[in-house]
Amino acid sequence: MSAPAATRDNLGKGILYMVLATMSFAVADATGKLLTEQYPFMQIVWLRSVLGMALIGVVIVGTGKLQLFKTRRLGWHLSRTLVGIMLITGIFTGLKYIPLAEVTSIIFANPFIVAIFTPIFLKEKVSKHTYFAIVIGFIGILIVARPTPDHFHYAHLFMLGFATSTAYLIITARKLVDTEHVLTLNFYLYPGIIIFSTYQALTGWQTPDLLAWFLFLCVAASATLALFFVTQAMHSARPAVVAPIDYCRIIWTVSIGYFFWDEFPDPVTWIGIITIIVSGIYVVTHGRSVPEAVVEQVPVEKL
Repeated sequence: MSAPAATRDNLGKGILYMVLATMSFAVADATGKLLTEQYPFMQIVWLRSVLGMALIGVVIVGTGKLQLFKTRRLGWHLSRTLVGIMLITGIFTGLKYIPLAEVTSIIFANPFIVAIFTPIFLKEKVSKHTYFAIVIGFIGILIVARPTPDHFHYAHLFMLGFATSTAYLIITARKLVDTEHVLTLNFYLYPGIIIFSTYQALTGWQTPDLLAWFLFLCVAASATLALFFVTQAMHSARPAVVAPIDYCRIIWTVSIGYFFWDEFPDPVTWIGIITIIVSGIYVVTHGRSVPEAVVEQVPVEKL
């Protein structure tokens, strides 16, 4: 999804948009974590999906681009919405059971998995140096998750499933972007998730109060706004320059986790986080040895 060179001449604007995107994602994560403490899991998944689909639909209708509801790639959308089930259940499981900083650091496995997928789906080559950085990055993830009885939780595996799902959505978005608008890609991400979660959501339904409805809307709006900011950042400056800024998201999530849940990574977790960040920055910036899909990270709605 390469933007014309003329649109990538404002580095300051690109950096600002990317910082705003990281803050919006952090707000979505924190709000989602609050909801997992109060409402049944499947109800959250269902409401998040319904509100997300509705919000994107409103944007399409509001901009008068009704043709974006049409698609000739139903097979691809079906595969993406099925993967979306793992995506959204993975993120909410992680938010419910493990600290925000660990959730975010495992999300940063994204470029590693995208780099692994690109030779398979896009036939783009990946250098040996990049593969070495990927291995180091996964070592960092192993350090964060630490498969020891006093630390490891099955939610760590769900988060790795989330990262894998996101990578698949990025790769397939890049494959479809010539015929499908980003709003179309995101709109059709939700139907399978809604169908999957409807029965359990309605049988265990707890009617949200006004504050909870606000939080549900906040999750949907902040994640969708983050998508907009990422797209604007990629069109304002070169992706290789603005993409690494996404790693400052860890600052916001550590701060939110500390002030609201008294969570703060221990020294070993920090070693893992730093290892992931350094490896990830290498993977998304290492010149021509990195496939475009890894550098540009075609934006999909993360949450």
